[in-house]
Amino acid sequence: MSGIKFYSEYDMACGRELEKIVEKVNNEAIDSEWSIADLLDFHNVLKYINIERFSDHIVQETSIDIKTYEKKIRQKIGIFVGCHKDVFINLYDEIDFDITDDFFEVLDGYKLYQRIEINNFRRFLEKENVYIYTVLKFKRLTEYFNEAVKDVLISDSRNAETILSKYLKENDLYLPPSLNETDILSLIDEYIDSPLVNINVLRTIINFPTNKGLSIPDKIKLHAKRNAEKEEEKIFNNGTGIESGVMISYPKDQDEAILINMNDRTVDIKVSRKWIEENTDYPTLWNNFIYLFGFVDGNMKLEFDSKKSESGILESVIRPQAEHLYYQSYSFSFKEMLSNAEIYSYVNVLNVLGIRLEEMIEWFFDVYLNEEFQINDFIVKMPSSGASHFEKCRTILPEIDRIFKQYNALIEDGIIDQELIQMSSSSFKIKDIKSFNKKKYVYSSSDWYKTASFLLFSDQSSIFYLPKREEEYKNFFNLIISEKLTRNDFQEYQLKTMQWLFENNLICESNMGHIEFVDQKVIYVLKELYYKEVMSYWHYPKDIKILIEELSSRNLVDFETSLFSRNEQDYLDYYLNKSKFTNGHDIRNKYLHGTNTNDEKQYEIDYYLILKLFVIIVIKINDDLCIKENDANN
Repeated sequence: MSGIKFYSEYDMACGRELEKIVEKVNNEAIDSEWSIADLLDFHNVLKYINIERFSDHIVQETSIDIKTYEKKIRQKIGIFVGCHKDVFINLYDEIDFDITDDFFEVLDGYKLYQRIEINNFRRFLEKENVYIYTVLKFKRLTEYFNEAVKDVLISDSRNAETILSKYLKENDLYLPPSLNETDILSLIDEYIDSPLVNINVLRTIINFPTNKGLSIPDKIKLHAKRNAEKEEEKIFNNGTGIESGVMISYPKDQDEAILINMNDRTVDIKVSRKWIEENTDYPTLWNNFIYLFGFVDGNMKLEFDSKKSESGILESVIRPQAEHLYYQSYSFSFKEMLSNAEIYSYVNVLNVLGIRLEEMIEWFFDVYLNEEFQINDFIVKMPSSGASHFEKCRTILPEIDRIFKQYNALIEDGIIDQELIQMSSSSFKIKDIKSFNKKKYVYSSSDWYKTASFLLFSDQSSIFYLPKREEEYKNFFNLIISEKLTRNDFQEYQLKTMQWLFENNLICESNMGHIEFVDQKVIYVLKELYYKEVMSYWHYPKDIKILIEELSSRNLVDFETSLFSRNEQDYLDYYLNKSKFTNGHDIRNKYLHGTNTNDEKQYEIDYYLILKLFVIIVIKINDDLCIKENDANN
């Protein structure tokens, strides 16, 4: 039987580990002569006993007095540690790699490191099976052997990866006090030229934020950027990249407005040229962004922003998330490739028909807002068709700020006073753009939501894995809607976890004893929040809005009022500036401060991207005004 390991309370491995514990108890393993592996096993058993539902399960399966058993474990650990306190570190070679953390926990927790001479510990750190990363998890250990730990860190440039992760707070690590910033920067610079350099770490260095306690100079960032370009070239030359692509065409003889064919990681889109030529009025041309190209969903929320729910557990490991980086999952990158192809091709088809998207934008603000909503004096000026792409970028970007200032003035004062707007030269933060509609967006960060959504929808929940079932489901929600199950289908430890769902009226037993959802509407709201991360309140039917209000009264969901949802704000910030994300494109500041590249192709790419952002802004403003109009008429 393999050793016992505690990962976390909700880890899927808990069930198997509990079975091992029950077997140990029944076999009276505690009374045998212990090895270091036995010590670490029972060290982990204590962690399970400290969680009530696991403790109850062990008692139910073994009928032991759990308090007496826990006391006996602690006594045996104390005896073992006392007998080996002077040679404890020599036992390290007898353990498997996956329990080294536990070894150091005991070494640290019982202060056994104080009995180790520094030169002995230095030799210990130099062993091939000892990893400095594990040692750095323990503050007292790291500080006690300060110089030895420092020497090991700076002896291998690959340790720069560990140090960077510590400053980004991706893990709880401690550095030796004698390791200064000069040492760290020298190690990072050396790492960049290492033959074992990781391209993701190079990107981390390039985009390293300024407020994390470590200041990486521009020279080192440039060094990393140049080497990252070399590494990327190697990857693609070796053909190891993931192949994906978008093909978009506009056949004249196609009756359907749009046909989409997905094939693995490629998509073939055919948009009817006939449809576009027969429907060249501006409102329909605008609606094509919504109903043909799917820039937004049915609730007018942006479709191609980055969503955590679109990343699997493996991808989240490969592409670690950090607050200062905009998360670019495979799904996000594919959606961006798709939307960029759509905006580029659509604009060029319209140009052939003598229609400019820039004129459609001016029409929206100058004519449409006046005719539909009686909004006057909204000024937006687009660049001329003869301007270069560079000139277009420089001209069009300030209009984004002007749109936001005018829209906020309209909400605050009911009119657009251009003289008042011209008094201010400051830029707007995307999150500060207001909405006419209260309770615009619904979010949840409550503990209730986190627990419910994890148990119902996460593929890391432990309650949906049923080994006797041939069919595999990706979460508990899919299991329940697909199968008729009773309590007897689940393990005892799973039922303990599921009890929370019963107690919170999310699941119940039917008259036939089958497990089912109590209120489908509540599950629907939870599902929307989990997969879409936000709900646009005014786009849901009355019964769902009533339910949302009820959840709000219980402090289970929150309302926010802004033109853009949080994800949409992040998306716009990612492209326009670097105020939030250090890997942002910073388009606005590049052209404003003259730090853009001297590359005509890049000017063209940037311009079409800016047009895409304008399309998003127009759709969101129109939606906000339509909600206001509909609410006033109801």
